[in-house]
Amino acid sequence: MDWMNSSCLCSGADLKIVKMAKRALGLGQKNKEKKRKVESEGRQDSKEVTPGADQISVELDDNEDLDDEFSQLKGLWQTYFHSDRENEYVLNGIVHECDRLLRQSEEDAKIKKSLNDEFHAIYALALSELTIFKAGEDDEENKNMQSVAEFFDNAVERCELGLASFSDSQLLKLVIAKIIIQRIPLEYVSQLKVNSTTDALKIDLNEQLEQAKKNFIVNKDHLELTYEVLQMFDDLLDIIENFGHENEIEEGLDSDDEEELAQVELSSKHPLYKLQQNLPKNYQWLRDQMTQLFNALGDQDKFYHSVARSVGHLYLKAAEEPTSTFMRLQYGDDDEPSSDEESCKSAQRSALKYTKQALEFLEKGQVKDEPETWVEVAEAYIDLGNLHDYQSKDQEKSYQVAEDILMKANKASHGKFQDILDNLLDKE
Repeated sequence: MDWMNSSCLCSGADLKIVKMAKRALGLGQKNKEKKRKVESEGRQDSKEVTPGADQISVELDDNEDLDDEFSQLKGLWQTYFHSDRENEYVLNGIVHECDRLLRQSEEDAKIKKSLNDEFHAIYALALSELTIFKAGEDDEENKNMQSVAEFFDNAVERCELGLASFSDSQLLKLVIAKIIIQRIPLEYVSQLKVNSTTDALKIDLNEQLEQAKKNFIVNKDHLELTYEVLQMFDDLLDIIENFGHENEIEEGLDSDDEEELAQVELSSKHPLYKLQQNLPKNYQWLRDQMTQLFNALGDQDKFYHSVARSVGHLYLKAAEEPTSTFMRLQYGDDDEPSSDEESCKSAQRSALKYTKQALEFLEKGQVKDEPETWVEVAEAYIDLGNLHDYQSKDQEKSYQVAEDILMKANKASHGKFQDILDNLLDKE
């Protein structure tokens, strides 16, 4: 794809470089949430950023060279990465700068030397991010999918070209994993229906996902990107698990309702069949990788608590099946005790193990001024109590801990969680 001949919105942009103090997790941070706006010079005068702006403010680390073009490119990418990512204008600017530097490197040895694996990664990431905008354009569906496919192909090609020169680059391998995981739902799954067959796609999606997993690694130099890739993997598994229920979910079912939706059993000829069958294995892989990421973080990292909660939720996910088995065998419709006592006890032990592991991480994920994070812990303690023997000391203790947390959260939020507390008190 010849970006020099494309209609790039940012081709004439004047990059305004603002030298800032070095930050642990990148540039352009505006608040604790992930909503950050791309700055323009006009913003200093309380004007909104518009696609027609001809200047973009870019923050650089304190040790970066203001005159170095690759440093400016990195700053521009970080500006986008830490923004709300709704500005295609900035992405086009990144792609244009990458293409320009690549062409100049053919004649300038200094520039050529600066185009390291991070350059190729930024180029590939920008191309893959543009697929989101292309998929959302109002156009003929087939034409859109063709455009999306071309952008993904170019992103993968850029990674491969980078790896040809930097074969040991963990960053480029991580970016390949991200591109594949992003591509599966956006380009492929979006074309499928419940009655689709293998003829619908010319690619094995299970092999693609395995390729992504093979390339993935927790990159200690790019922990935030690593977290994003794992979140995308989690989203993909959720799409696969709920495939066929899109209409019900779009109509406004809350999370509790979604849990009640029975998984649609797909034909063995369906392109998602293998991925559906491998859901337990892939959730375990995700849990293991997310745990590795958490272990690589310090408790001062800005997304430490979020990763902790993500791990906790994945352990709760693992507890769902044995919990369901235990509840069915222990408290089924039959008045008589379950004849399969050993299976019941085994399910109970497994569910208790996963729920306790979930609590370990959910407690680390609590945020002082966010009662919602406390309530997640309380609800996990309720789950734990449900798994203990009826009216046992362990059950009573779990319910009491949950009640104390909910009362505290209720007080802090002016009664926002009263329903949960009432349900617990009724249970007790």
